[in-house]
Amino acid sequence: MWIWRAWHRLSASRQRLPQGFSVALGATVFESSPGMIPWEVVQAWSHYHGYTHAEMALLDRCIGAMDRVFIAYWSERMKRRMKK
Repeated sequence: MWIWRAWHRLSASRQRLPQGFSVALGATVFESSPGMIPWEVVQAWSHYHGYTHAEMALLDRCIGAMDRVFIAYWSERMKRRMKK
C-alpha cells in the first residue's frame, strides 16, 4: 500500500510533455501527455519518510513500472479518442 500511496501522491509532480499535430485546413492541435515521475521527487519522498536505500530503490523501480503502464494506457486511450 505504501508504494501505491506514494505513486498517487507523487503523480502531481509528473512532467507533462507537449505534443502537437496538424489536421485538415491548416489547424494544429496541441495536447500534453504524461511523462514519468522524476527520480528526484521519489528520492525526496523517500528521504522525508525515512526509507532505507533499499526501500527507496524498490519504490523507484515500482513507480517506474507503474508509470510505464499508466503512460501506455493513456496513449492507447488517446489513440482511440483520435479515431472517433
